[in-house]
Amino acid sequence: MKKALIVLTLAALLSAVPANAQVDFTRYVALGDSLTAGYVSGGLVQYYQDRSYPALLAQQAGAPVFEMPTVSEPGIEPLLELLALLPAPLIQPKPGAPGLPTNAEYPYPYNNLGVPGSNTFDLLITTGDIQNLVAGNFDNVMHDLILRIPQVPDPGTGQLIPFTALTQAIAQDPTFVTLWIGNSDILGAVVAGTPIDGITMTPIDLFQQYYGQALGALATMTTADIVAINLLDATSLPFVTTISNYITIPGMGTFQLMGENGPIEDDDFITLAASSLIAQGYGLPGGPPLPEDLNPATGAYGVILRAEEAAIIDERTAAFNAIIAGTAANFGIPVLDMNARFNDIADGNHWILGGIELSADFLVGGIFSYDGVHPQAIGSGLVTTELIRTINEAYGANIPQLNMMPILYGGDAVTLPVGVNAKDVVFSDAAWESLKEVFPINLPEREEVRNETAAALD
Repeated sequence: MKKALIVLTLAALLSAVPANAQVDFTRYVALGDSLTAGYVSGGLVQYYQDRSYPALLAQQAGAPVFEMPTVSEPGIEPLLELLALLPAPLIQPKPGAPGLPTNAEYPYPYNNLGVPGSNTFDLLITTGDIQNLVAGNFDNVMHDLILRIPQVPDPGTGQLIPFTALTQAIAQDPTFVTLWIGNSDILGAVVAGTPIDGITMTPIDLFQQYYGQALGALATMTTADIVAINLLDATSLPFVTTISNYITIPGMGTFQLMGENGPIEDDDFITLAASSLIAQGYGLPGGPPLPEDLNPATGAYGVILRAEEAAIIDERTAAFNAIIAGTAANFGIPVLDMNARFNDIADGNHWILGGIELSADFLVGGIFSYDGVHPQAIGSGLVTTELIRTINEAYGANIPQLNMMPILYGGDAVTLPVGVNAKDVVFSDAAWESLKEVFPINLPEREEVRNETAAALD
């Protein structure tokens, strides 16, 4: 493992090769996390994999082959669905057993190597083994499903080397690569309700090291044209912005919700995970307060982001995006600024297609899925249109722009029952558990967590 890191480190220090004038999608490989994989509404299923931005880009660019680790209905994990139940609509996983892999016997690495939950460290180091799934071990389900083979012989030495996502991409001798990695390096802080270096988010120096190694290896060990994509502001996602800090109780009035550290102020955030707790009386007058922070003793998550915590997360995202921009510039690689595009939409400059106004609002906005974090097919279409525009401008290509109309009218637009507000929808405990699975936190021994927590609060 150390040898592999040394090789990647050396690669990152080399100069980039000049970009080819002609864009070639003969062997297109997409690297990244859940946003690349086509993970939607808490699960991975072929319907949305076929509508992921890499699949749509491959289609528009005429890639002759684009294989994916497809999964049958209802997905792995079963996708979340909206049930119109009283006293409020409820989001929960579809009933029944999870879906099954439908392309596991494909004899080569997949073209879409996006792994839900993968961060920059995983891209370099983590492997998968399909035999774990065969044996009923689902501890590393996404890497096992997508990467499948833990080791392969080094062509030069014959020694076994880890067959990570990055290694599998390079082994395909790609002609074009997209890299959208880093979201999982920060989203754990949002999902856990607590930003802690090394536990819920990657330290800046390590992100710089890992990202540099990954992009450097792609730039110097392949002849592919590459586009990198930067990170969205996690605190602008519907998972963070949907729940109101106030609740109106008929006949009693409007009350400010309470957290363990006092009233939740206007510039604080309550995550979507709190909705099921609020429905049980948490945060209400006379009820228990909403849990604020990651509990180091039990691993229980918090559901509140105070203003200063949100600021820490925003600063970390900005630092990561600066690293992405700087690293890409060193290798002459263009960067798609999805951060700016999404913020433009989140700030009210909505995306209008066919007379339909699309926003970042939960459920009714059209862009995000039922988990409040991942875009659904319309959101993937937005990424694809921006990616095509970036490729055409940066590489002088002429990839035809995506026709959004079939996607827009393909059944993904959400309609809530009359008189129901998205803020009233309850994100069930089961839905919450499925989202935790894809954004695991790095909990070391309890004493270490206590020390980190104390340092973070100083």
